[in-house]
Amino acid sequence: MFFLLALGSLVIQPERSFAEGNTDSTSTAVESKLALNYLCGADTVTLTATLGIKKGDATLALKNAWVELTASNGTICKLLGKAKTDQEGNAVIKAASSGLPADKDGMVAFSAKFAGNAKYPAAEASFKAKPAKIRLFFSIEDSLRILKVTATEKNEKGEEIAIPKEKVLIYIPRLFSLLKIGEIALDEQGTGTMEFPKEIVGDTLGNLMVVAKIEENDKFGFVQGQNIINWGVHKQYYKAEVPSRELWTPIAPLWMIITLIVMLAGVWAHYIYAVYELVMIRRLSKKDKPLF
Repeated sequence: MFFLLALGSLVIQPERSFAEGNTDSTSTAVESKLALNYLCGADTVTLTATLGIKKGDATLALKNAWVELTASNGTICKLLGKAKTDQEGNAVIKAASSGLPADKDGMVAFSAKFAGNAKYPAAEASFKAKPAKIRLFFSIEDSLRILKVTATEKNEKGEEIAIPKEKVLIYIPRLFSLLKIGEIALDEQGTGTMEFPKEIVGDTLGNLMVVAKIEENDKFGFVQGQNIINWGVHKQYYKAEVPSRELWTPIAPLWMIITLIVMLAGVWAHYIYAVYELVMIRRLSKKDKPLF
């Protein structure tokens, strides 16, 4: 869920295939594709560069390639770091949101660059965003659970000021995705509240991770804040004292056990009877053998 505004196209990875950095090229033209994703947290910004190559009709993620990520205000350029792409073609860098070179409007130009080599051409992607911060506070008012959210940005003096009239989405992380539980409209002071819903299952102690996001904003991109509160329903693991006997449980139904015992008893009875008959035939044959 990162903000995407890149010069390159988003890499499509069919069947999770990828190209190693030392793959041989053919006469078919190869085009590098680079996309840059951005997420601003409480104290850090996370940049994810996705690099791939397009060769004919196939688009593959490029693995083991170095990508350089920088921040600039037009005159000053700061190297945030270099990262090597994984098998999905992603190179991730985290940097402190403070100390980034910003222009007079507080905007920071983030860039990702793949230098290229003899096999793959160079590629670049960039976008601008203004770092911001979301904070979450919890309180109980008249027996109601209240979630309060504040959003701030920094002015030209480095002071935090409110972000007014923005929409903040509230989520609870679940196993494979985020569960949206509401949204808050910020007022002129950059503050908004909502009543926290009940009956949301947390961990065994009732703890919930609450995530607040500003998404796809033209100025701020993706901004995220999070906090933990024990307002969830305690997750319980029940162990039945006597497990029920069903076809899908470890203990089979009694009728099935009895039927199986009867069938096995019948089979073994036939085996025993067959062995008994063979022994008796052998004994009788010895008794009937003539003396001369």
